[in-house]
Order: sequence, then C-alpha cells, then structure tokens
Amino acid sequence: MRKRKILNNAHESVFGAHLGAHKTIQRMKFSFYWPGIVKEIKAYCSSCYGCQLRKVIRSVDKIPITPVSRPELPFQVVNVDLIDPVDPVSSQGHKYILCLMDQHSRWPEAIPLKSLTAKSTCEALLEIFSRTGIPEVIVMDNATNFTASLTQEFLKILGACPRFSTPYHPEGNGLIERWNQTLKNMLHHIIREEGRSWHRHISRFYYGLIVKFQTQLPVHHLFY
Repeated sequence: MRKRKILNNAHESVFGAHLGAHKTIQRMKFSFYWPGIVKEIKAYCSSCYGCQLRKVIRSVDKIPITPVSRPELPFQVVNVDLIDPVDPVSSQGHKYILCLMDQHSRWPEAIPLKSLTAKSTCEALLEIFSRTGIPEVIVMDNATNFTASLTQEFLKILGACPRFSTPYHPEGNGLIERWNQTLKNMLHHIIREEGRSWHRHISRFYYGLIVKFQTQLPVHHLFY
C-alpha cells in the first residue's frame, strides 16, 4: 500500500504530471529503493488510465530534415510558440500559453496569457528575458501577434533577431512543437485535478523536466 502511494505521488501528482516511465525512474531513484522498483514503476506507468487517454501515436516524417547545429551558448537562440485555446479558461481569465525553449540547454518556459495581442506577447517575452537574458535569435511562426509591428519593434529595441518558420510546416519549429505536446499532456492531467486553477501550477510542470538525465544536473546549471 505504501509503495502504491509513493508511485502515485511520483507519477500522478502536480510535480509528476504523468511523465513517462524513464523520467519517473530517474526522479525516484534519488529518494527511494526497493527490490524490483524499476519493474514496478514501468508497470505502474504503462497501466496509468490518465496516460492511456492522452497517448499520442507519432508518425514518422518521410521527408528528411536537415539537422540544425545546436547554439554554443545558453539562450543564444530560442524557439517560441503558442498553445491555444486552453479549455477551460482559468479562473483569472487565461486562455492561452506562450511557450519558449532554449535550443542550447533545452530549458522550457511557459507563460499563461489572457489574450493574444502583441502587447501581451511582448510582456510575456519580457518577463522571461528579464530572468534569462535577451537571445540573439528568436524562432517563431507567422502568428499575427508575432508578426505585428509592435512585436517587431519590441524585438528590434532588444536587439533580438526574429526568424520565422515556414508556414504550414510545424516541423520547422519542431523543438518547441515537442515541448508544446509535452505541456499539453501535462496540462490535461492538471486540469483534471485542479480545474480552472491550472494557471497556478504552470511553473510546477518544470519540476519533472529540469533535470538533464544525461548529466544528472539541473538544466539551470548549464547557464547559471
């Protein structure tokens, strides 16, 4: 019974957010051990009802995409995109989420938005850049709030160069698209548990994602 509760908290809580078996194993191994723990974690995750509802079948892109070299420095190049609309609207009126990911460190950010105006977009980007520093290049799609003259002038003042992905070709911004899918899956489970207060838990999503399992170090160690 106690093991079941530990597995439940590690996988289904706000901090666990129904991440896969591999990430759940990596997180738990620092705090818990019992014989057969890895096997039990895999079995628990594979039988999770919430995960089964959100399972995504990924198709392989038959068109080869030229690999892009990773930037040498953290927050030198970032990818930005939007999740919209979120249902239900938060209790504070948030309908959308602005998502950002650093190409070097894979550090993710997500800011809930009440509207998709250029002003709200610039305010969200400024909130992120005040913590991370201003990137040299921002990769984004052709959404109107990104192409708006206010947003372009804002980026010009900051000294950040916008780079637009090809329309109707989401693979061109694939890094942030994968982060969006992860965030959507996690958000689905949080909404089931927390309802319209989901906006309060956005920052907690990172708990299960900020450890680089290849280095066993938090992502922020790569640039702070």
